[in-house]
Amino acid sequence: MVSSVLWTSILLSSAWGFDPFALEGTQPHDLNQPLEPSSNCELCHAGYAESPTDAWQGTMMANAVRDPLFLAALTIAEQDLADSGNFCLRCHTPNGWLEGRCLPGDGSALSEEDIDSGISCDACHRMVEAPGGSLIGNAQYTIADDASKRGTIGSELSTHGVIADPYQADGDMCGVCHEVSNPALNDFPIELTWTEWVNSDFAVEGETCQDCHMKVTRGYAANLFGLPDRDIHVHRFVGANAWIPEVLAAEYPELGREEAFLQTAADARELLLESAILEVMPPKTQLRPNSDGQILIRVENLTGHKLPSGYPEGRRIWLEVTVEDAQGELLFSSGVYDPVIADLPSDPQVRIYQALLGTDGRQSYHMVEQNDLIQDTRIPPRGFLPNANTQPIGIEYPMQPDDTMAHWDLAPYEFFIPQGTEGPLKVRAVLWHQTISKSYVEFLRDSNYTDDRGDELYRMWEEHGKSPPEYMGAASASLTLGPAYVAPPITALPEPEPKKDGCLCAVTGGVIPSVALAWSALLLRRRREA
Repeated sequence: MVSSVLWTSILLSSAWGFDPFALEGTQPHDLNQPLEPSSNCELCHAGYAESPTDAWQGTMMANAVRDPLFLAALTIAEQDLADSGNFCLRCHTPNGWLEGRCLPGDGSALSEEDIDSGISCDACHRMVEAPGGSLIGNAQYTIADDASKRGTIGSELSTHGVIADPYQADGDMCGVCHEVSNPALNDFPIELTWTEWVNSDFAVEGETCQDCHMKVTRGYAANLFGLPDRDIHVHRFVGANAWIPEVLAAEYPELGREEAFLQTAADARELLLESAILEVMPPKTQLRPNSDGQILIRVENLTGHKLPSGYPEGRRIWLEVTVEDAQGELLFSSGVYDPVIADLPSDPQVRIYQALLGTDGRQSYHMVEQNDLIQDTRIPPRGFLPNANTQPIGIEYPMQPDDTMAHWDLAPYEFFIPQGTEGPLKVRAVLWHQTISKSYVEFLRDSNYTDDRGDELYRMWEEHGKSPPEYMGAASASLTLGPAYVAPPITALPEPEPKKDGCLCAVTGGVIPSVALAWSALLLRRRREA
């Protein structure tokens, strides 16, 4: 069911003769030189160590229209607004979109080559900066209408020619697709990874997306005889998603990409380990038995965007914190994932870093109807300058003297230390990342009344570990205990003098101290039970 806000926008656009999804950039059927399928690149760029094509085959980009999570979400978008999927497919299959095969918007007209090419080699290596300057967001790419490829280094040795283009090393090139807003709802922001980066110290210091997600190694640009080895960028475009590549490896053995899929997953796990630092902070006050204790866990974001970033639905990071006594007895826990229910149990102190979008103030997974940012607790990058669309919601990150926002969180936890507890206390904090939550998988299954994509995703989710949490790092500390807390004695109030008017205070003078003692005992008992 389409929301009233979306219907209003559609009706107004129709009345004015305006299509909100008619965006700038190269249009379908504009090219006299169509984009080539990626299979054409295998002859010269595959079959050797860290070859571009072999590395690319296992990536989410190569499998952008094979990804079962994307396909399940695409169906829901189509149900909510017919042909809105055309907008999504513009990024996920440039070859198919530029050849006019993305209508209907469910992807049913795509060719096998479109599916196999995903975001193809040619789509990136013929992408150039728009004549009027970079067009950021919503796949408004400009494709050169010639057979020459673009790269960071030019070459006259290849049959197709390579033109050196600094745009290939510019974060603005990545921002063409990694910045998504809804044109039908006044460009409501959905994914702002480029904005997060460009407003951070990383962009100021010249560190681009390619520096982290296409790491440099020694190798060859092609398998042609006589080419020198040099620094090359690994075409694995590694992100945080380790689960889907492993699902694809198991579900599509006929592709022969298992090694590439598993290497992408391994690289994703390595990147996750480089994304944050944890620290158990020293307590501000001495921890003592028979009293409440408080600890702080510091989580520092090392990435060039929010942590986590990207498409927000179902994606989250959280802290698991445990406190044990000297004998290993558990005193406190928070954020302990339950693999049986494949979710986090209810926990008032759990610290989750995520963005939740919604419609008219209510959290909702219906992307084309979303017009409200309900929550954004993700950790900003270093040197972050927030704007109205990137301001945290539901958490506070303090501003620094240089007017940038803190790129770390201090997560507080409170717990009771029982009488007789022996120290030192052992505190352990673990940071976990999850690609897709149980609630989002169930939504994509239960909301689908069109095809079997939601059921298929749910089957894969159940059969392949239910998108298990991925380890991002840990920190531990041993905290000493002081002497047990002893409540100060309660001094009895002086007996009131009898009043001449016959007030009963004269015969109930012991009631006030007795009530105070009973109340104090009740509070102490409740504290211990907590």
